[in-house]
Amino acid sequence: MSEIKALGYLGFSISDSEAWRNYAENILGVSITEKENGDMYLRIDSYAWRIHLKNSDHDDLDYVGWEVGDKKDLESLKNRLTEQGVTFETGSDELAETRQVKELVIFNDPDGIRCEVFYGPLQVTNMPFVSPKGFRFITGEQGLGHIVLITKDHIAQEAFYTEFLGFKITDYINTEVVPGKPLNISFLRCNGRHHSLALAPVPISAKVAHIMLQVNNIDDVGRAMDAAKKSGEHFSFTLGRHSNDEMLSFYTMTPSGFDVEFGWGAIEVDDDTWHVKVHNTNSAWGHKFQRPPRK
Repeated sequence: MSEIKALGYLGFSISDSEAWRNYAENILGVSITEKENGDMYLRIDSYAWRIHLKNSDHDDLDYVGWEVGDKKDLESLKNRLTEQGVTFETGSDELAETRQVKELVIFNDPDGIRCEVFYGPLQVTNMPFVSPKGFRFITGEQGLGHIVLITKDHIAQEAFYTEFLGFKITDYINTEVVPGKPLNISFLRCNGRHHSLALAPVPISAKVAHIMLQVNNIDDVGRAMDAAKKSGEHFSFTLGRHSNDEMLSFYTMTPSGFDVEFGWGAIEVDDDTWHVKVHNTNSAWGHKFQRPPRK
């Protein structure tokens, strides 16, 4: 298995802080720490932060943070990147302090996504996470959740994450998530979560399709749905259950244009018994695509 243990954190540039503040607290039920410069850091567990929202004039995915267990694992990964000719740099002390980690390295994947691999994240157990909605999120060894990246070179991306970074293929979905748009999506894991990363070759300019947060209570999915409807959020995909990880979830569009999947009940993978599977439908039921409103 990979030195990488979990999806640790995410960084985005955002152009509408007010809309994000409402969405994060009232729909997702995360807590927010806001800095003097307008940046926001979102918490969902004992980690000091999980998602960084940089106050900006544009919307973009800035970086993806992958966690390893310790310094030895980080050095092992650096050695393999060197052997494979992958250019990387060691994060400065200043950057490590900003990210609130012990050490990190930085490199780009074949699609140009900035990857930060780190160990030693700050824990703030003296200030327990309290969701403004009363939600409890599934994190721990499974990490933050998952991210689905839009890939321009599917073959190169899959090879990079499996051969260089040590992820394992969990399964594939060959389907039309959006009617008339056939896709072959790869689902990759680095722990017991069915997938921490998925790669979707969608012909659009965006870098990320969606991220996923998982709660431990099915009723919290219903409460989040009710809050999203009351707030007038756009549902990109209706409530449904996925065919591969069996997640019961819905998708809403964030103020930055990508989606957040909010779900419950996903299966966990046992490496000793799992075998790669192929599905020809995205969901067992539901998850009906709804086009975003025209601006």
